[in-house]
Parts: sequence; C-alpha cells; structure tokens
Amino acid sequence: MTRLTSAARTLARRTLVAGLAVAPLLALAPAPAEAQSATCRGRVFIDSVYQTGLGGNRYEYFVQIRNGTPAALTAQLNFAGFGHTVTLFSPQLAGIALGPNASQTIRFGNGTNGNINMGTVTVTYDAPAGSGRPTVAVNNCR
Repeated sequence: MTRLTSAARTLARRTLVAGLAVAPLLALAPAPAEAQSATCRGRVFIDSVYQTGLGGNRYEYFVQIRNGTPAALTAQLNFAGFGHTVTLFSPQLAGIALGPNASQTIRFGNGTNGNINMGTVTVTYDAPAGSGRPTVAVNNCR
C-alpha cells in the first residue's frame, strides 16, 4: 500500500512539473480565433487604389483587396473624404467575400479626379475612415 502511494505521489509531482513547464508556452500561444475574428490588420490587404480613364476628364475608381489567409473570409470597406470630384457608389461595402489567399478588384466610384492612387488615398485597417483626406478603411473581417 505504501509503495502504491509513493508511486502515485511521484506521478503527481511529475505531472505538476510538466504542467508548470507548459504554462509559459500557453501564455505565448495566440488567442482563440473568436477573439480575433473581426481583426483585419495582417489578414486582409489593400494592394492598390487606382483610376482608369473613360475619355476626357472622366474616370472610374478601383480598389484591389486581398485575403492573406488560407481560409475564406468576408470584409467591409468604408470610403470617406473623396470630395465633390468623386461620386462613390456607396460609402460602405459590407460582406465582400474573399476566398482563401484570393484577391478581388472592386469598382467603387467615378468622377473627374485623375489623381486617385496609393499615394493620395490613405488606407486604414480596423479603424473608421477619416474625412479629411481620401480614405479606404478595411473593417469587420470575419
């Protein structure tokens, strides 16, 4: 009986020591997917914002969005600050479906501004679109 109790104590000590060794590693593990479900930064990328000419001083405006994960997800784009020379089709595009590691080009407006590009448009992630400068904001990635 004493021998069994001694073996049980030894096993309990080894389990406790192993548990203490693993605990710091668990603290470094990423949070569950549910906690990060709406985060876009590092998962979805705006690769390009550009215009194409329609002739004269008329342009169409496009944004290229890319899913950088191996899983399908949806995202929301918000547009603001483009001024009176750009007519947005909608200030918000919700539910943009992106396949695993896929990209999509989206036409978001038209107008007479021939200077819409990555240098003149601010891109933000997980933040509202600002109104001072043309901005494309990526939010609610699920």
